[in-house]
Amino acid sequence: MNAVIYARYSPGPRQTDQSIEGQVRDCMTYAKDNDITVLDVYADRHISGSDFEGRAEFNRMLRDAEKKQFEAIIVWKIDRFGRDREEIALNKIKLKRHGIRLLYAKEIIPDGPEGIILESLMEGLAEYYIADLRQKVKRGQRENALKGQVVGGQAPYGYKVVNKTYQVNEQEAWVVRYVFENYDAGLTAVEILDNLEKLGVKNRKGSLITKNGIYVMLRNEKYIGRYFYEDIPIPIPALISQELWDSVHAKFHKHAKHPASYKATEKYLLSLKAYCGECGSLLVGECGYGKKGTRYSYYKCAAKKRKHGSRECTLKTYRKDELEDFVVYHTINDVLQDDVIEYLSDRVIDLQARDNTNLRLEQLKTALKDTRKAINNILKAIEQGIITSSTKQRLTELEAQAEDLKMHIAREEIKKPSLTKEHIVYWLNLFKNGDVADPDFKQRLIDVFVHSVYVYNEKVVIAYNYSDNNHSADFEPEIFRCSDKHRLMRHRGFEPRTT
Repeated sequence: MNAVIYARYSPGPRQTDQSIEGQVRDCMTYAKDNDITVLDVYADRHISGSDFEGRAEFNRMLRDAEKKQFEAIIVWKIDRFGRDREEIALNKIKLKRHGIRLLYAKEIIPDGPEGIILESLMEGLAEYYIADLRQKVKRGQRENALKGQVVGGQAPYGYKVVNKTYQVNEQEAWVVRYVFENYDAGLTAVEILDNLEKLGVKNRKGSLITKNGIYVMLRNEKYIGRYFYEDIPIPIPALISQELWDSVHAKFHKHAKHPASYKATEKYLLSLKAYCGECGSLLVGECGYGKKGTRYSYYKCAAKKRKHGSRECTLKTYRKDELEDFVVYHTINDVLQDDVIEYLSDRVIDLQARDNTNLRLEQLKTALKDTRKAINNILKAIEQGIITSSTKQRLTELEAQAEDLKMHIAREEIKKPSLTKEHIVYWLNLFKNGDVADPDFKQRLIDVFVHSVYVYNEKVVIAYNYSDNNHSADFEPEIFRCSDKHRLMRHRGFEPRTT
């Protein structure tokens, strides 16, 4: 049997990589005792058993399980696999669907109904353990808060922890005061960052403070001495006055009323892909308002917007949704046809065979083929009555060599499995049959298939991704002007006025 090992240890000061080493050692011993070949080890460090999304190696293992490259997963104990019965059950169903067993190195679970009951009981105990631990941690934190002691992790910038209480860290506190005072004086966050960079100020990780870090600092009530754990106040010295805090936050409200704050961070799916066919400039996003106050989003020639060049560009503005839907519609209906999907699938298989040849894997497969041929020759000799002690020894050696080659082949295949034509056709059909009302789907479709879009007053030209050379060839808009094969896009409705 081929198997992989999964190991994990939780966050905490006493948890180290030695925990992983110990788990792997016990799992290796279990595998050796049960004649199991271990192909790979997946290990999550400083990750809680209930945090399934954060367990990167665990999720990678589940994805590899779908490829059926191994037959079992060995874990130290059941709580290494997880501490939430619902998640454990769902993941075990996934493994069972792919014919993969879950084995425990330090827990004996028999086959049959009694084994199912025992395993369910142990899953329940694992879930009870984490719930009990969470309750104890919360109770301990509340007791610390009632004593006026620090609760949680690292002290905020400007403070340090001394004897479980917050104290001012003067090496950082002056930076906090500098940020508040300069913002109150009218400087922007960018200007404050520039000044801090000139002063050589770094954060605790040794890198420059970011703009987001400035705003987090300006909104942190701990700097005026306000800190609560649930409903319990915890003493913390103030770094700035209440008056300065109120003045800074009054400016926040003032800035929030600025018209720019109402500009929505709308996503333009053709950003950096759409060009003006009249002058070659990029199309940029803008918004406008109709007579009744209705907000419109549209694409506009950047040269026309900024009035660059000797003459103003004559390209009309295009409604954002209409242009994007037009590109998505024709990508699905003109490109993702069955014959094109068939062609693309064959091309991907050819490219994979040419560019991604795993020489070591090919050598191993050739060696296995030769070994099996040698085994068959010996078996034929035995059938003819030619058998000696050396014949038997050679047969044993070849059989052991074949098993060893199988193990190495499995290891190579799990590193980089080959795509089949069925995988590629299925993936392309996901685009063909996708939900065109879903903005995320439209963005993926455009990212994968569309290289650039040239927009004219009478037509739209879509250039699709055509090679793997990073699309270094430049499209000249003029080459499309003489063509009458491109579909026209009618410009409907009035042109919204700009703001």
